[in-house]
Amino acid sequence: MKLLSIALALAFTLNINATERDPRPVAGGETATVTGKARPADKGKADKKKSHKRILREENPEFYKTEEARRIGEQVLLWQRDTGGWPKNVDMVSPMSEEQKARVLADKSRRDDSTTDNDATNLQLGFLARLYAATGDTRYRDSFRKGVEYLLSGQYDNGGWPQFWPEQRDYQPHITYNDDAMVNTMEMIRDIHDGVAPYGGDLCDKSQKSRMKRAFDKGVECILATQIIADGKPTVWCQQHDHVTLAPAKARAYELPSYCSQESASIVRMLMQIPNPDKKVKRAVHGAMAWFDRYKLTGISYRRVLIDGNWEAELVDDPANRTPLWARYYDLENNAPFVCDRDGIPRRRLADIGKERRNGYAWYSGRPAELYEMYDKWADRYDPKNKINISLDTKGANENGTLTLGVIPQVDEKDFDAVVNRGESIQAAIEKAPENGTEPFKILIKKGLYNQKVIIDRPNIVLVGENRDSCIIVGAEARETMMVSEYRGKKIHAGIVCITEEGNDCLISGLTMINNYGSTVTNTTTHQFAVYGKGTRTIILNSNIVSDGNDALSLWGKGEDGKGGMYYHADLFIRCPGVDFICPRGTCYATRCRFLGDTRAILWHDGSRDIDNKFVVKDSEFDAIKPTPLGRYHHDSQFYLLNCRLSKNIIDADIDHAYRAQPALSAGKTVDPCPWGHRVYYNGCVREGGHGGWLADNMKSAKGAPEYHTVTAQWTFDGKWDPEQRIRDLWHVVEY
Repeated sequence: MKLLSIALALAFTLNINATERDPRPVAGGETATVTGKARPADKGKADKKKSHKRILREENPEFYKTEEARRIGEQVLLWQRDTGGWPKNVDMVSPMSEEQKARVLADKSRRDDSTTDNDATNLQLGFLARLYAATGDTRYRDSFRKGVEYLLSGQYDNGGWPQFWPEQRDYQPHITYNDDAMVNTMEMIRDIHDGVAPYGGDLCDKSQKSRMKRAFDKGVECILATQIIADGKPTVWCQQHDHVTLAPAKARAYELPSYCSQESASIVRMLMQIPNPDKKVKRAVHGAMAWFDRYKLTGISYRRVLIDGNWEAELVDDPANRTPLWARYYDLENNAPFVCDRDGIPRRRLADIGKERRNGYAWYSGRPAELYEMYDKWADRYDPKNKINISLDTKGANENGTLTLGVIPQVDEKDFDAVVNRGESIQAAIEKAPENGTEPFKILIKKGLYNQKVIIDRPNIVLVGENRDSCIIVGAEARETMMVSEYRGKKIHAGIVCITEEGNDCLISGLTMINNYGSTVTNTTTHQFAVYGKGTRTIILNSNIVSDGNDALSLWGKGEDGKGGMYYHADLFIRCPGVDFICPRGTCYATRCRFLGDTRAILWHDGSRDIDNKFVVKDSEFDAIKPTPLGRYHHDSQFYLLNCRLSKNIIDADIDHAYRAQPALSAGKTVDPCPWGHRVYYNGCVREGGHGGWLADNMKSAKGAPEYHTVTAQWTFDGKWDPEQRIRDLWHVVEY
């Protein structure tokens, strides 16, 4: 009965932070929830003033006769690189100091930041064309021609364009449709060739214009060659394609090979603007429109909900909404919509990724809907015989049975090396693995309550529970009272799941691990490890970790280099009334975790073996039953908390040395002076009810002044380990 009570209590605590939503219309036609107002997620924040990009897009010819326009024009000329292109995301409108101008001039010869990404170069060319028309100043025309040469120079022999050139790195050589980079370039070249305003007159000579025509036609050939063919039929495009093989390719960590609706819509729009299209173009358009219609989504809304003063994106059922949406990404295998975080792992539900990517990227849009009327007229004019029957009014794929949103594929037992059924020994399955295995030994644990201690004493063990809430490993154990103290002739440490020094490269997913010593044996919060580890490169995912005492999740490996172990956690729920209930020694990265405390400090870190050891917590939530400190340390440590949300029950105080405020507690103890100082850094964190200043962004004061997007798992581990690649390699067995 005690174990059943624990399971019921766990079920309650797992949902303690859930937000009940009650969408309903309110005044003004908005949508409300119990936490605030909502608005469509693809609507940006209200403009405060005209952005610098909007000014560069100004079409009023009177503006270009002003001194202000000429001042801006001089700065646009200054920013043009010797390559002929411009860098992206730069304010070229605001007045510059002489010092700023000198720095820009010194960078004229840079060859690694000229780009068409985010409308760079094309934006400046449009501004210069209008300025030249208004002033007749040939410097603007010459700069324009140089920019056109830059665009022409970037085209591959196969007709595609990358997003950066001439110098490139990482994914930049890919043929890039992302953010309409290649389409914008092709439309710019087409309009210049055709003399569409503002590109008339002598902006370009005949030689350039003839090259533009050839470049545009080659671009169309590339588009047709990169269209994804499935079951013999043309569909749509990926955001980027390999510039040699033309296959769908990965770009940033969250931009995976996929069917991509948003950029494909822009491609199809441009193809339908081609006069007298040939059979290949017609086939491409028909195929893409058929795909759009087959995989549209209906009866849902993509919106932002105001929570604690912040807009949060969400995808919700909304049967009354008949306006179709499309996911930005559909996987190449099943056409199933997915989203992705910076870990590069595809997820089926928007809520399953961290708030930074969830709120900072357009995951759903209605852009393809804009094509339906245009296609109807285009097909009637150019190819009525092969016109396909499509409609915005029919049910989408999620309502007609074509696909189911948010469903996680079931694992296949055939993918595992061992299967543990209810009542069987997990330890016996582990003993089947090679003692020095170099490949993952995958063990599936079926739903059930397993009252046993689990000892992982060999490398490359992968433990996967069938369901995190229904696969429960439970035991009652303190340091002095252990369920098993010796195993195979060796002394074993406490811990319901115990990873020995030999258990490197362990991965655990889909389990609930409970140490209930304090509630079933002795009413105490002494050390009660739910998970204890001495190995390194340990990954724990999608699990619940519950303890009645201190140090619930304790990974204390020395690492193979003696500088401390390396640990990666994602999507954990950890409840502990004790202190230091996640307490790594070495370097640890944790993301999308939820912590529930009860009066005693939650986080702890020992990074004293190496000055670069760190404990990074991203996109996570901290709550407590009663007022509880966020964290503490006894040894040299280094904390990074990014995009975390703290409830009002997290005490309004910084993570600090355990004995700084109460030195009397250190009596009789050897106190580490922590010579590397107080190193606790925050970015984008919020606390319900506000804070006293300590939670303000301060990462600029950290070593190297890292930016939010650079604080990744690979950065955390200094390139020594890529746990997210390992997860991707094993995703077919751990997907959740």
